[in-house]
Amino acid sequence: MFHYLRPKLFHLYYFQNPSLKSISQLSNPTNQPSFKVSYLINSCGLSKEAALKVAKNIDFETTEKPDSVLSFFRSHDLTQTHISTIITKFPKLLVSNPDKTLKPKFEFFLGLGIPTSELARTLCSNPSILNRSVENQIIPILDFIKSILYPNKDIIVILRQSIYLIHRNVQKVLEPNITTLRNHGVPESRISKLIMTQPGALGLKSDRFSDVVTVVKEMGFNPSGSLFVLAVIVMSFLSKPTWERKLEVFRSFGWSEDEILSAFKKQPLYMITTEKKVKMVMDFFVNKMGRKPSFLSKHPNYLLLSLEKRIRPRCSVLLVLMSEDILKKDLNLSTALQLSEKGFMEKYVIKNKERVPDILSVYQGKPAVTGLDIGGKESVAVHKL
Repeated sequence: MFHYLRPKLFHLYYFQNPSLKSISQLSNPTNQPSFKVSYLINSCGLSKEAALKVAKNIDFETTEKPDSVLSFFRSHDLTQTHISTIITKFPKLLVSNPDKTLKPKFEFFLGLGIPTSELARTLCSNPSILNRSVENQIIPILDFIKSILYPNKDIIVILRQSIYLIHRNVQKVLEPNITTLRNHGVPESRISKLIMTQPGALGLKSDRFSDVVTVVKEMGFNPSGSLFVLAVIVMSFLSKPTWERKLEVFRSFGWSEDEILSAFKKQPLYMITTEKKVKMVMDFFVNKMGRKPSFLSKHPNYLLLSLEKRIRPRCSVLLVLMSEDILKKDLNLSTALQLSEKGFMEKYVIKNKERVPDILSVYQGKPAVTGLDIGGKESVAVHKL
């Protein structure tokens, strides 16, 4: 251990001798990019930040293995962007044996007739598929997905859905979960839809998945309806603590248990809305539009819409048109908010441009001649929407 005075003396000497300082900095490897980081940046196309992270997860002292991996990827028409994405997401592939790890998978997928461009896209989404066994994992997953999809889809669609389940065991997880859905009366077409939209939900442990399906059924959802599967998806992705926290958020706004359940049965997806967005949308309808907090429990779909890109600009237009007696105060707000962009423009903006010249400015959030403010006194009238 250093003597008590020694660090102080060295500190003084260090700063009195700038030449020593510069030599120290030059010799300190932490001030220079490491060999691995330089290779990842220059050969793999990674950013410095990404290279620093990846370098912590792989180890190589020569470029022989990495060079052979890069050469293999490029020989199969993968671009630098593809390569950098794959290496960033799954670094260990860079030090793998191309003949043992990469070649069998590429031969298998290309042999199925999958175009190189589609394979590259798939690998960028989930490069860990290249580290799975063809016989023990890839083929069983592909066969499983193919047996479920209704009607049968082409191999590209099957591959896209398979990457979300590539780490799951068919016999222990996927098949039991499908059986659970069938036992509760979920039609094959709904199960197929689940695979096509959110296959990851089926990756839940079988006992947890069974509990979720049972709870959803007890909530009053019809197993043959589309909302049943949607509710299963939502609850599959929310842990029990997260679910309880979501409930507390809506209770804090004064929603009753019945209102929370009613909203969930109308639109299950509202429960995955972030707390921040819930508060913003709630604030808008309560404080700007003059509605009661329970209003959103009757219209949970509004929580899925963009406040800045849809709700606020469209309500501004509706407010102006009502102030000009062009629209009735009992206008169905749902119709206006759910319309496509083109449909809303034609029905409410373009159609009324001559009578209200600044209507487009209102829609675009620009200052309007009318002076109407969505948050001002004039907005009180909107509470009848």
